[in-house]
Amino acid sequence: MTGEPTDDDLLAEAVDWRMRIDAAPGDVAVRADLDAWLAGSAARRRAYADVERMARVADALPPDYEDLRATFEAEPPPPIRPARPRAIRRAGYAAVALAACLAFLFLPSLQLWLAADYSTGTAELRTITLEDGSTVSLDAGSAIATHYAAARREVILLSGRAFFEVVPAADRPFVVVAEDVTVTVTGTAFDVGRSADSVSVAVQSGTVEVATARSKGTAVSLVRGQRLTMDRKSEQMAKSEIAPADVAAWRERRLIVDKATVAEIVEELGRHYAGVVMLPDRALAERRVSGVFDLRRPVEALQAAVRTHGGSTTRITPYLVVVSSP
Repeated sequence: MTGEPTDDDLLAEAVDWRMRIDAAPGDVAVRADLDAWLAGSAARRRAYADVERMARVADALPPDYEDLRATFEAEPPPPIRPARPRAIRRAGYAAVALAACLAFLFLPSLQLWLAADYSTGTAELRTITLEDGSTVSLDAGSAIATHYAAARREVILLSGRAFFEVVPAADRPFVVVAEDVTVTVTGTAFDVGRSADSVSVAVQSGTVEVATARSKGTAVSLVRGQRLTMDRKSEQMAKSEIAPADVAAWRERRLIVDKATVAEIVEELGRHYAGVVMLPDRALAERRVSGVFDLRRPVEALQAAVRTHGGSTTRITPYLVVVSSP
């Protein structure tokens, strides 16, 4: 029993057709074959219309995406692991990628950037001087909102990572809020990052106090060369050591990880890659990796990270990379 094709099947086929049309736009025979396929059912026509809408979104991407694409395509392409054509089509990559791209481009970004006072785009680093002379360096794909008052200086980390160099003011503490984690200082230099799974704080100089909404006033003190990572689900905290020179290494386009999950590495690298990385294998996503990676070459860095566990990467389009398990 073969059964009817699923929506994922149809979207995958529609992407195949769109790629064939793009590869041979003037080929009358290919166009006729597409028309025959579309005539087969209304579901096929709806699937192809969805792909056409996604293509229009890609065409509307800002000019800097083209610059990044040119840089990416100038690099040696990642090795493509042999795969069964039927397996690729039935995996539903195209359907999942379509939904992921739309969500990535519109829903979270729109809400985030409306709330932000300062933000960065893909692969963009930026340093902001605040009204008290303190500075904030933003990693790529990051955003903050600022709330300054007479007795308190507050910065909300909405997304990504930020490195703070705070001008001392004993009567006016500087507070960074990331989810329900609060970092309080009077004058110091430190890094705060938030991801889908955790919030981290690392101190380059000075001292900070880290508290959570559930800690009921009890704070953890961190000094130079210390890092605290909090799991966002369990709120369990883990303190570790870090070389002060390695704090906020992303400012030098380096990603330094110590037993980070592949999913966390994908998220970090994703802020420096002008596209979407798909990681469908949850088992591979939870595997852990340590190392130093070049943020200027995120696709190659991703390859190196997943290769340690036998994984591979496949470039489906210039804006879509799929990570596969062994």
